[in-house]
Amino acid sequence: MKKVIDRKFCVAPMMGYTTPYARNLYRILSKKTFLFSEMIATKTLIHSKDVSSIIANEFQNPIALQVGGSEYNDLKLSSKLAYELNYDEVNLNVGCPSKAVQKGSFGACLMRDKVLVKNCLDAMQINKDIEVSIKCRIGLGKEFNYEFFEEFIDEILKSGIRLVYVHARNAILNGISPKGNRNIPPLNYSFLSKIKSKYPKTSFILNGGIDSMDKALKLSKVHDGVMLGRLIQNNPFCLKDVDRQFYNQKNNYIVSEKTINDYFNFIRPKFGKDSIYRLLSPLLSIFFGIPNAKEFKINIHSKMKEDNFEILEKIFLNFIKEKKILIN
Repeated sequence: MKKVIDRKFCVAPMMGYTTPYARNLYRILSKKTFLFSEMIATKTLIHSKDVSSIIANEFQNPIALQVGGSEYNDLKLSSKLAYELNYDEVNLNVGCPSKAVQKGSFGACLMRDKVLVKNCLDAMQINKDIEVSIKCRIGLGKEFNYEFFEEFIDEILKSGIRLVYVHARNAILNGISPKGNRNIPPLNYSFLSKIKSKYPKTSFILNGGIDSMDKALKLSKVHDGVMLGRLIQNNPFCLKDVDRQFYNQKNNYIVSEKTINDYFNFIRPKFGKDSIYRLLSPLLSIFFGIPNAKEFKINIHSKMKEDNFEILEKIFLNFIKEKKILIN
């Protein structure tokens, strides 16, 4: 039976950022936040020898595996793998506008064929114990078209899914970069409110343009949940307040020496098997917005070049001891 999970606050799937290491840090800081893997193509998921380094789920629940693809058998196998790795959810990416993704026949370009998307979601539902969901845009091109969005949702919900993450912008498939697609097309949150009124039993999670925790909290009271990406990428340590602010937990997480110890205990067995930068990059955001952190940053980067793992841990611990009040 599927777990009952509150997705009031979600961290968006981000290529190169929501790695297993970053997700471990997120989970240290917040027990309730709903996490996502990086988006991974179904072909890579099925055939890569190193895929476990991308999709490893080491006690990071609640969590979703996001996949990109449009071939039914590949999607079935991806759902099976997600279930075997104890993911709570497998999510179909129908929102990424990049040229590479379009070439692979997945991402936002699939919104042109709503029946195909519905069939993809049908294929993914291989087990009643894992949730199947979709992440999409509100449309394609430069002009808003609510009827297009509603017809798309009408069709995909025939698959039986009841969980839709919506980046509340159109995707422009030609002429601008994926980065531009995250901020150039205008936002339109009203599409979510309108579709929710038609499908009150479906959960619609809002993504796009949420640039502060205050804004996230306000929007979470209007919508079924919120999904944040770049804010968490820049400063994952804001997650320490999520359990209290969004889930009414009494205990407030304090960033301390234990945070560093817990994180280093997780990555220590991976040292030498992955690059030191990939292992430590999530933790580097601890310097975000902290005055007089430059000396620590210079020291960290110097020791990263030397691959001196134990000294790196000591530098982070010293930083916490000195800046604990500012971080919290």
